[in-house]
Amino acid sequence: MDALGAGDARRRHPLARGIEVLTAMVDSDQDLHGVRELATRLDVSPSTVHRLLADLESLGLVSRTPSGSYRLGLEFLRLAWSATDRLPLHEASVEALHALTDRSGESAFFGVYSERRRQMMFTLTVESPHPLRYTLPTHEWLPLHAGASGLAILAFVPEEVRAAVLDGPLPPSTDRTPTDAPHLRARLDAIRAEGVAVTHGERVTGGVAIAAPVFGAFGEVVGASGVTLPEARFDDGDRTALESAVRDAAARISEHMVGSAKRASTG
Repeated sequence: MDALGAGDARRRHPLARGIEVLTAMVDSDQDLHGVRELATRLDVSPSTVHRLLADLESLGLVSRTPSGSYRLGLEFLRLAWSATDRLPLHEASVEALHALTDRSGESAFFGVYSERRRQMMFTLTVESPHPLRYTLPTHEWLPLHAGASGLAILAFVPEEVRAAVLDGPLPPSTDRTPTDAPHLRARLDAIRAEGVAVTHGERVTGGVAIAAPVFGAFGEVVGASGVTLPEARFDDGDRTALESAVRDAAARISEHMVGSAKRASTG
């Protein structure tokens, strides 16, 4: 069976279809979903989606509202929370972010990279003790070209992925977001050489962010960690110390990822 045939077979398998339904619901910015809406997104018949939703509902993975719409179920959320707490990446990130906030005095974050979507999402944050601070949006897919975390990832993805992102739309988040592809490419080259990205108001007006890439067991970029603070509190004289703290935190998470993979392969 060729690759295309194998892909078609997977799409026909009920388990694969059910996972596709859950993925569509998770990736959506909506809380409620209709049968026809999901059918259109997945390019399958409404009767197929209705049957899959009934199976998922029986397992508690989705729930139906009185209006007939569907949302993620409590059993799905329980599984997601339990699995997340056991992930080596989550465990290492929590410890590293707390250490980074203690060292820098600023809000620390970790953002995960989606190879399929070519976007990133903040999944963990540790708030600064300062009363004036930025709260980052978590569990929201964001573009790679806007903000230090995205740039730190984009600088280290494979060249073909980087080229595809730079050749695509580069919508601005603020009036400082880089939208010129040649300029952005040169900047990514510099980030790759320095190992850290610094931005001023490129994702959020008035915010400064410093981020470094986090790598997985095979040297692939899996996300970025760093700090964010109000521009009014940023002192360029502290930049070197902040960059060093951010690099150390990213390296700590990366080392934990590699160590966990080695333990798993020899266990």
